[in-house]
Order: sequence, then C-alpha cells, then structure tokens
Amino acid sequence: MSTDKIRTRYDAFFGADFMPLIRQDQTQGAEERNAYANEFAAFQLGQIDKKLGRLIELMEAQQQLPTSS
Repeated sequence: MSTDKIRTRYDAFFGADFMPLIRQDQTQGAEERNAYANEFAAFQLGQIDKKLGRLIELMEAQQQLPTSS
C-alpha cells in the first residue's frame, strides 16, 4: 500500500466524529481504548493547530496592510 493511500485512509478515519472501536467478537481492553482515544485527540489537535496557524497568518497579513487616513 502506498503512503498516499495510508494517509488518505488515516485522514478519513480520524476526520470523522469520534466513535469507539467496537468489535463483536471481543471486547477491547482499557489500554487499547485509551490508545485509540489519545490518537484521535492528537489528530484533532493537529487539525486545530493548522487552522489556528492559518488564522494567525491572515491576521498578521491584515496588520501589515497600510491603513488609509
């Protein structure tokens, strides 16, 4: 599987709302549920960081524009 396919699958999986992984044949242990929740939270924080970074860039660019009096 290529890196792009893995990245697309990862983005689609974590881009959706959080849903605990449910398996019919076995229950997950606390460590597995915690690891999944941590990974999901880290992904979402990364998305927030990207958006805030872009917002800061736009605000800084707006401040650098000359004001007319």
